[in-house]
Parts: sequence; structure tokens; C-alpha cells
Amino acid sequence: MRDLIGEFATHYVTDLEKQLDSGNGQPSIQNPVLFLFLGDKCVEALQAVCAMNKQSWKNGNGVLYVHAYQEETWEHPQVLGCRLPRPEASKQTMRASIYERFVQGESYKMELNKALKLASVRVAEMGKLFTTFQQVNIAVVTRADDPAAILLPELTLLLKSYLTELFKNVSVDLYVLLQEKNNGEAFGFSAALSVSFLEEIKRYQRNDFSFSENLLVTEDLVKLPVEHRNAPLFSLVYLLSDKTEHGLFLEAGMQENCELISKLVLLNNKKAESEFIENSEGYNKLQFIRSITVDTGQTTFASAGLSKVKRPTHAIAVTVLSAVFDRYLERLKAGENLPKTKAREKLGLTAHDLERKVRAVMPEDHKLNEMTGLMTSGVSYSELSSMNLREAELALFDGSSQTFFETNVARGARNRVESLALQESLAGLIQREWIDEERLGLYAAYQLTAEQANGANLLEELRTGIRETTRQLEYAKAELEELYQQRVDRQEIRVGGFFTRDKERVRTFIRHLLQAIYSKKFDLLEWELTLELLLQLEKQVEKIHREIGAKVEELEGLQRQLREIAQKSVREASDYLGKNMDEYYETVVTETIRSLEAQRGSGFYLESRYIGNGSLLFQNGIAGLVERLCQFCATEILTRSPFALSFEAELLARANVVAAYENRTVLTKEDLFQDLSLVLEERAAVHIEVFHFLQKHRYEEKYLFADIRNDFVQYVLRSADRTRTYKQGCIHEEQKSGIEKMNLMGGFGMEDLMFYRNNKKYHASYEESGFVFHRRGGDESS
Repeated sequence: MRDLIGEFATHYVTDLEKQLDSGNGQPSIQNPVLFLFLGDKCVEALQAVCAMNKQSWKNGNGVLYVHAYQEETWEHPQVLGCRLPRPEASKQTMRASIYERFVQGESYKMELNKALKLASVRVAEMGKLFTTFQQVNIAVVTRADDPAAILLPELTLLLKSYLTELFKNVSVDLYVLLQEKNNGEAFGFSAALSVSFLEEIKRYQRNDFSFSENLLVTEDLVKLPVEHRNAPLFSLVYLLSDKTEHGLFLEAGMQENCELISKLVLLNNKKAESEFIENSEGYNKLQFIRSITVDTGQTTFASAGLSKVKRPTHAIAVTVLSAVFDRYLERLKAGENLPKTKAREKLGLTAHDLERKVRAVMPEDHKLNEMTGLMTSGVSYSELSSMNLREAELALFDGSSQTFFETNVARGARNRVESLALQESLAGLIQREWIDEERLGLYAAYQLTAEQANGANLLEELRTGIRETTRQLEYAKAELEELYQQRVDRQEIRVGGFFTRDKERVRTFIRHLLQAIYSKKFDLLEWELTLELLLQLEKQVEKIHREIGAKVEELEGLQRQLREIAQKSVREASDYLGKNMDEYYETVVTETIRSLEAQRGSGFYLESRYIGNGSLLFQNGIAGLVERLCQFCATEILTRSPFALSFEAELLARANVVAAYENRTVLTKEDLFQDLSLVLEERAAVHIEVFHFLQKHRYEEKYLFADIRNDFVQYVLRSADRTRTYKQGCIHEEQKSGIEKMNLMGGFGMEDLMFYRNNKKYHASYEESGFVFHRRGGDESS
């Protein structure tokens, strides 16, 4: 059941976001972008960034990805793979050996040149998807602890050289993923590898960094130099850790950093703002680079943090599902309770109905006449006259009369009563006349069959009938017993005079005996059958009540589960997104159903083409009901205009929900905006931890990715305008399903980095122990 509800909510989220974000909600990058993922440890990041770009950018299909790998890669139409040399098995020389094998292996260089040349051509072929074709941006992504990162300058500059042949301007940015959260396995070696890479990056970013190596190889093995003179290798270097500047680990560090990479690449390659927006400053990459560059000449780096709030569509879906089910259950419970007389008539259980049913199974009276033909003993009337009727019957028939009655009258009638109970199932009758009946329903049937019920109480009626029938039966048995005790010679029968033969007297007495005794037994049998029928009906009603009760428990259990799932989903949407959820959607669902009822009739959703009535539970079980409920909500409720609001509109609607004054949990619009703003800022903490980072070196910029016209964005821009010490703006996107905030921070050096300071000791100790991390036999800097 939970799976059905989860699937329903997920489909709603996907469908609505496609609807809201189609067209206007997706931004585009202005110029071509080529991603270079370096190392096997980047496979997951490659997959995640590719998926995010494709989903988020209109022209995401025009972005190409190159993966330089050793053993593991990912096959995808937009991914070009190029194999690097495998490292040595020894950890001591693993990193350095990759560089040595690359330098010495001509085949690797040849294949690499082919792959990167092909990549540059494919980027050029996709030019029609971008508004500016004079510039291309290379986004290099690697893990600091990946041994293959030792080849960073070679791959970056070779790729840049090919792109320079096709584009006037080629810029290169580096995104370094740092993994600080370690499960304890190989943590020292991983830290030493990372520090090695960071020290190399520090050197690559010096203003006097130069590089020259014969890397460009033609198909005829002609080699050309790839050069870089007196400038940092990258325009920007972003260090992205799985720990924030507050020292807190991120729950999904890799995933969040991949989102950051996607958003940073968009920010650095977005279209220029078309118009000036009050209180909003536009992003300028060159200005940001100048602002984070310190006068001391120290190499500086940047980092970023991203927070986002989206319309809590999943929480809305299950909250609405729960609210609709509450209305449905109310309607089931509102079934009419009939008065007992009407109920007995509807079920065919009046005294007349019961008498008719019993008479229908009783044999014809002529069966008693057949008893006169029974064989008798030779006892004389004079012998009989001194006996009572029981003794006389025994003397005459020796039990054959009782056997005849039981075999030919009573047994068949009892069998027919049992068959009657099976043929005329009370369960089927209650199903048709109560559960399937719109004005009655499941709960009315539950009340009808309950021990204590309002209105008609079927069990009480049947038990009253059982008690009355039992009394009548006992009275009839007493009468029969009294009749059996009467003496033969006291019977009012004419047995003839002195000359009447004894045989005639006996025959006359036999007719009298059988008529008197067995007509009474016939009546007694009728009471027994009536009692048996009532007892069977009582068992049926008890069983029916248990079965209906189980369905009622399932319904009420489903109501509890739906509320729990909705509340859990609201909590997961975060406090600032879950406020006023119940109050608002309770009202919206009620009004929507009221409007639909006005058009289609009261309780229309109990019809089989919608949710259906309680009989659905007996046909398809609770899962069938949940499926119908989800379908009803998806087609009849969530398609209405109140449920298709944008994030901003939905947030405002909940902020302004009418609630009782004493309900302190309901927020005003101002309170909600303030909470949302604070949480967005808190969760956008940059993904790097620095130590003694001087305030004068810290440079910050903060950007919202949202529709500049919405009230919340205007609130943020106005509220921080007077006191802020950072650059702030809004990247305008007609993005209806959420708001994102990115904090950029730069100006810190390698020594300010807590990761670097904490792990230098591992790097030094490993080198003292004979480990070689850096390239040997040459230095790429001059």
C-alpha cells in the first residue's frame, strides 16, 4: 500500500514539474561547454552532472563530456572516453607511475589525441544550439585523491589546444572534489594523495606558471609542442568538499557537489542579463576573479554552497490524498440508519416472512396420514386402556412411529432449513441492500449488524426472536409431555359398544393417538425449525459483522496510515515548507469536493467509475481501494487550478490561510518569508572549511535563481539591501517550481584550508616512508 501511495506521489511530482517548468522554467547556457572528467573516481560524478544538465538546461543535449579513465567509464551518447595508463600495483609509486607511463607510451598519446580532436570537432558541430559561438568553456572535474589527477595539466592543455583551433576564446575552470568523510579504510593514503594534488594545483595557479611538452601527435606520429606561458592554468579553481564551512558533513556530499558543479557552470556561461533590476547585481566572472585575488600574490581559490526550495509537491500530493480519503470516509459513515421495522422488512425477517420460510420447508400434512399404515403389535384395547399415551404408542409401534416421523418428516425439513440458509445468504442480501446502496453503505451495514447499534439492531431483533421461539418451543414440549401422560381410557373417543370388535377399537384409538401426538410434534417441529433458522441467521450476522468490522478497521487503519505518511512527508519537506499545510489543503480539498458535488451530485465519488462504495473492499481489498483513491485524486482533484500553483503562489496561499487566532502554529506571510530566507542562507553554506580566514580576504557573492518578479525574491532583495556587505543578485528564470540560492566565496589560500592543514602530516610521513606522489624526471613549470 505504501508503495502505491509513494508511486502516486512520485508520478504527480514528475508530471507537475514537467508541466510547470516546460519551456520557460529551463535556462540555457550561452556558449558551448565541454566537460573533462579525470580519473575513475569521477564516474558517479560524471553520471550525476550529465543527468542534471540534461534535465535542467534547454540545450543540455548539446553538452559533450570527455572521460579520461584507466579502467572504469560510463557509456553514453554524449560521453567520449579516452583510456589512460594503468598505475603500478605498488601504492608507493602508483601516482608517479601513471605520469611516467604516459610520457613513455606513444600509443596512449596517439589515442588521446584522436579522442580530444574528435571532441573538439563535435563541440563545434553543436554550435547551433548556443547563442554565442566565439567562446567555449572547459569544465574540468576530478577527485583530489584520484591518482590519475597527476595528468591534469597534460590533458587540460592538450584539449585546450584543439579547441583554440576552432574558437577565438577558450576558458578553463577546475572543480576539485574533496572527500573528507572516510569510513576508515585507506584514509592515510587517500589524504596523502589529495594533499599531493592540492600542492600541484597551488603551483599551476601561480602567475608565472609555464608548461611546454610535445603532446600533440598527428596520425603520422609528428609531434608538436603544447605550450602555456606565465599565467595560471585555470581561470577559477573551485574546491568542493563534503563538509561545509561550519564543519558539518553533508548528508549527500557527492550529490550536492554535483548539483553545485552544474549550477556553477551555468552561472559562468549564462546569458547576460537583458535589463537592470533594482536591488539586484548581475554576476560577472571576471569581476569575481579580480575580487578574490589578493594583493600579496598568494594563489587563491573559490568555493560555493547551494540551497534550494521547491514546491513541496510530494507532501502536497499525500496531504491531498489523506484529506480526500477523510471526506470519503465521512461520506461512508454518513449512511442512513433505518428503523428496525423497515430494516426487518428490507431483509425479509418479519414474523410473517420467517413463518412463510419455515412453512415452505415443512412437509405436507398428508405425511401424518401415512403413519396409520404402520405395522402394529397384537395388543388388545383392554390392555391399552390401562396405559398412558406414551406407553400405548410404545406397545403398539415399538418405536416405529417415532422413527417414521423422524425419517419422513423431521429430517427432510431440517435439511431443507439448512439449504434455505445457504440459498438465501444474509451476507449477499446485506451486500446488495445495504453496502451497495448509496444512502446506506458499509458503515450502516456495520451498525445494523453490531452488538450495540443505533437504529435497527439486527442481532437484538434475532435474539429477541430466539428467546421468544425458545419459550414457545418449551411450552409446546410441555404440552406434548402432558399429552403423553394422559390415560388411554380417559380419551374422548368413540370406541364402539359391547359388540364392537376389539380390532376396530384399537384402529380407532390409533387414529386418535397419531393425530393427537403427531400433530403436536408437527407444531413442535415447526418451532424447532424456526429456532434453527434464527440461530443460523444469528451466526450469519455475527460472521458478517466480523467481516465488515475487518473492512472498517482497514479503512480506519488506512486513514491513520495516510495521515502518518502525509505528516512524515510534510516534515521531510522541512519546517519552512510544511507550515500551514494541513490547514490549507483541508480547506482546498473540502471546497473542491463541494464544487464537484454541486455539479455531479452528493457522494458522486461513491459511484463505481470513481472511487466506489464499500463493496470495493470485498472485491479488491484495501489495495484496490487505494488504487482507486489515487486515480480519483490524480484525475479529479489534483488537476484543478488550486493544485497547479507555482512554488511562489502556493507558498503565499498557505501563508495567508485563514486560521483561528489561537492557532499559534500558523505563520503570517512575513514570518514565512523570513523563515524561508534564513533557512536558504543557512543551507547555502559553502562546501569548504577554512581556518583563520581573514575577513579582508573573504569575498562573497549571493545569487537567487528564480523569477525576479515573485514576492519572496523581492522581499529578500529589499530586506538585505541596506545592511549587506556582499554582492547580491537574482539570476532571472521563469522557474515556477522552486527557488535556489547560491553562495560564492573566494580569496582563501591553500594554507587557510582545514583539509590541507590537517592532512599535510600524512603526505609528509608517506614521502618519508618512500612513497612517491609527484612526477619524477621533470617539472612542468618553468
